[in-house]
Amino acid sequence: MSLEKNVLVDIPKVFHSHATNAPFSKCMNCDCLLLNTEYVIEKAIRRYKEFSSTDTIFEYAICMKCHEEFVSAYSVSSLNNIQNYFLENANFDHKRTDLHDKLKEGHFNINEWISSCIIKGTHVDDLTEYQIGCQCIGNKMVVLNMPFMIGHEAMDEISQLLSEKTRGEMDRFIDDFFGLPPELKKLLKDSGVLVM
Repeated sequence: MSLEKNVLVDIPKVFHSHATNAPFSKCMNCDCLLLNTEYVIEKAIRRYKEFSSTDTIFEYAICMKCHEEFVSAYSVSSLNNIQNYFLENANFDHKRTDLHDKLKEGHFNINEWISSCIIKGTHVDDLTEYQIGCQCIGNKMVVLNMPFMIGHEAMDEISQLLSEKTRGEMDRFIDDFFGLPPELKKLLKDSGVLVM
């Protein structure tokens, strides 16, 4: 297996809908059936260490066509800043070697991919907020640079790189799709939703 080649695996349960306990079936924006297309899943999670529990703040699946439309509304400077931030800070090399070697042997453990922040290396047990994301095709998840997890410290840094235009688009995205209570809406708007 070439390291540049995608590997397809069954979508792990952590990327199923928290609301239904089943795989996502439709795009959150256009309602197209995901079984027939390429799409992205993203979840934001809050960890309550004192109770050893987590809560899904938001989750969604969005087809690549709609994803590209949303991202095209971001400013060029924000997109460049985000891309450069990941190029300079993300630890994809580890995944391309160690974890892909395990894939070649037929071993895939989702926890090895999302147990620490791709930017800071912080273990999930030490985080209070984090986001996980993956790319899928139909009923399979694509494994290459994704899936991955980003902790709140990295999300805060990325948020600082965004233009006012992009922040406005992200705020609109939150308002249009998540109907959250004010305290969670503020949390998301402060840290920035990463529409990957």
